Amino acid sequence: MMFNRRKVDYPRLKEIIQLLIKYNFDNLVGELDLKGSRWGSILRKYDSTVDIDETAPERLRKVFEELGPTFVKLGQMMSTRPDLVGQEMALEFTKLQDDNVPIDFKTVKSIVEQELRKPLNDVFQSFEEKQLAAASIGQVHRAILPDGTQVAVKVQRPGIQEIVEKDINIMYHLAELVDKRVSSLKIYNIPEVVCEFDKSIHKEMDYKLEARNTINFLANFADNKSISAPAIYQDYSTSLVLTMEFIQGTKMGKVMESPEFFDAKLLAEKVAKSYFQQILIDGFFHADPHPGNLYVLEDNVLCYIDFGMMGRIDNEFRQNLGELFIQVMSYNSEAVIDQLIYMGIIEDSTDRIPLKRDIMDILDRYYGASLKEIKVGEILSQLAVPLIAKYQARIPPEFTLITRGVTIIEEVAYSLDEELDATALFKPMVKKILLKKFNPQNLSDILRENIFEFEHLVKNLPRNVNRLVSKVESGEIKVKYSQDLAEDMERTSNKLSVAIIIAALLIGSSWIIQINKGPMIWDMPLLGFLGFAASGVLGVSLIIYILRYKKI
Repeated sequence: MMFNRRKVDYPRLKEIIQLLIKYNFDNLVGELDLKGSRWGSILRKYDSTVDIDETAPERLRKVFEELGPTFVKLGQMMSTRPDLVGQEMALEFTKLQDDNVPIDFKTVKSIVEQELRKPLNDVFQSFEEKQLAAASIGQVHRAILPDGTQVAVKVQRPGIQEIVEKDINIMYHLAELVDKRVSSLKIYNIPEVVCEFDKSIHKEMDYKLEARNTINFLANFADNKSISAPAIYQDYSTSLVLTMEFIQGTKMGKVMESPEFFDAKLLAEKVAKSYFQQILIDGFFHADPHPGNLYVLEDNVLCYIDFGMMGRIDNEFRQNLGELFIQVMSYNSEAVIDQLIYMGIIEDSTDRIPLKRDIMDILDRYYGASLKEIKVGEILSQLAVPLIAKYQARIPPEFTLITRGVTIIEEVAYSLDEELDATALFKPMVKKILLKKFNPQNLSDILRENIFEFEHLVKNLPRNVNRLVSKVESGEIKVKYSQDLAEDMERTSNKLSVAIIIAALLIGSSWIIQINKGPMIWDMPLLGFLGFAASGVLGVSLIIYILRYKKI
């Protein structure tokens, strides 16, 4: 992967190189083959007291901690991508902390007034000078709106965007050097890590996006009063200042420490069920659902906070994920392999014999186990991680985010109720999306989206048949004629005719369903329903005919 030339801050790059040498990555620096007078004295062994017995992931984590906010965020993102950086490194980066020196109140006041274009005292009834929390991107203060509403105000650090841009430019530069010159690190796909981090951190720095994410999350759970998120006050929010409802509840970490003081079983079910809904039903899920981002409010209401990082998956991916789960639960290794190929995770050319053996080893761990003994996140992780190194699998980022999110959520849920049957909560939602896949409305939508492809297929069919016949007549394609061949061709043409009729019925019926007028049956126009029914009968008949006469 090649990047556009970016302006590199060489003093900052020198600092990074020096820290790499300090933490015994001098061999790596040597492989980068840096030349020129600007590197001078730092291209030598750095005299330090670093414990050389520490593992490479431990030492790299310390490098990131010393380099500050952007690299801490990079490490935290890498902790979610074991498919890119390996299990050991991902685990080590979970130890990175996001605590930072607070911004002084004078600066906070200036930013808020500049963003909201009013003096602080005109905007808020009161605004506490001491911060509630200080992180690498921003910090949070408690305040009260003019109507008496308690709010939390998140204020972005001054100059953080410039710092991030400078560091990202250097990351791209180093990633390109590593990709060209350090063959041993190609397995970690550093350029892809940097690209993904670039997108991720820019989303996290956009408080308007976080506000929209929170509003969308609340809309998805509008009918469920037991799941909540902070209300957003958009009149008091910008891309650098985010004003939201002040959450007064108990952090999930404290609940997990003393579950006996709460309705732990009920909360465990809410935690698991709400997250499975986000993945399978909504396709819009919290990408970092650790206990610090979960609160328990009055009446056992579960509240999610911090929507800077969200995952989004389309309907097709949700259906594919559901099918994969069903095939795992059916202990069908061949079907699991086919599904992984269909999802683009492994290549169709992969040797199926060793792959099947590895898949069966994974499935054997769950064969005969009760549902409560099976953890969804564990299954997804075991399917993904072993495949990455051995079969050079291409794990979609969404798959990894889901795996990590489900694993975290299940840890929270099982710490509240070790008897929880999370799989029993997951399975009905899987069935729901798979049933939806085959309902007439969904089929209608698919046909409507692909109607031009169907039209082109039918329109070009006679021309393509004529070309085939011409090639046979000219001798380009040689066909040995026999009575059996004639009968086979007749059967094929009959099946093709029926298939075209079925396609026409489906297309026509899908258009009628969109009109939504006339006599109705099951919320569908009667004529459209009859068209689907007729095409269904013909389709089933054609399938039976094909299975009965397998010559073609």
